[in-house]
Amino acid sequence: MELLAATEEASPCEPGFNACTLLWNVTDSREFAVDAGQVLDKIGQVALIIIAALVLRWLVNRAIARIIRQVTSIKGPQSIADLADKLGSGNARRDELLGDRSEKRAETLTGVLQHVSGIVILTVGFMLVLSAFNVNLAPILASAGIAGIAIGFGAQNLVQDYLAGIFILIEDQYGVGDSVDVGDASGTVVDMGLRVTTLRSLDGTLWYVRNGQILRVGNSSQSWAYVVVDTPLPPTADIDRAGEIIAEVAKGFVEDEEWHEHILKEPEYLGPVEMTIDEIKVRLGVRTTSDQQWAAGRELRRRVTEALREAGVIDPSGGGRIYVPRSAAGGAAGAAGTTA
Repeated sequence: MELLAATEEASPCEPGFNACTLLWNVTDSREFAVDAGQVLDKIGQVALIIIAALVLRWLVNRAIARIIRQVTSIKGPQSIADLADKLGSGNARRDELLGDRSEKRAETLTGVLQHVSGIVILTVGFMLVLSAFNVNLAPILASAGIAGIAIGFGAQNLVQDYLAGIFILIEDQYGVGDSVDVGDASGTVVDMGLRVTTLRSLDGTLWYVRNGQILRVGNSSQSWAYVVVDTPLPPTADIDRAGEIIAEVAKGFVEDEEWHEHILKEPEYLGPVEMTIDEIKVRLGVRTTSDQQWAAGRELRRRVTEALREAGVIDPSGGGRIYVPRSAAGGAAGAAGTTA
């Protein structure tokens, strides 16, 4: 017992299991055990904090995705839905107008909430790492509070961007994957945050738009779209015959199995909508699903053009007005006068 007590008193390490005790038992070196033990203990604490933060972030992200998916996909009882329709509530009218946007809404909300939760968790983890090195966090937190107040007064645009982003999410004005026009930029929404919305335009340009600078939004991806097909015809064309051909093309387009499910309403032939000395423009309109509006418009234009050419309504050689250069016209007149 006396020998064991002497051994314990000789140990330079604190009681309990730690890196210093392990190194002391292996090397019997007092200085090495103390110094290296402290380093290994700090590394172990930091590694444990980082692993815990990453695991917590992963669990929170999974929980957010599951909760948002359930909340956005749950439908209310039929009796409540009927009552809302009878009362003409704003939500009921919005759902009828925009259709089911639960998937896009869930994707957008999930991305934003996961981003915010990740910042919070990593910030707390960083503060715990500092505390593991015995850094006094009180001055840092006090400085952060003062800096936050200063930023609040000086960065009003930043606050405006965040508030606008929150209202965009709440009102579901657009989401990831929507094709939108926000004024100075237009394209597909590839990422959405509380401060900035990221758009990918048709030519591949990546636009970063501050939410506070978005004054109006045109969303082409909500529920349905109205495809307008304008066909220019020569002034001498038979308008009635052209209308019959276009109506037949539209009817065949609706009956096509590939496009039938994307057509929400029978096409409307509106007739001539514009007339100039060079052409007469006739219009065809059809309501389609929003995700197929551009493909449907291209296919309809192709079919209408081919049908009109086959029927001889459109001249394949491109007949029309012939423009004579002024110099050529003047030279011809001078030659005629000399001959005379």
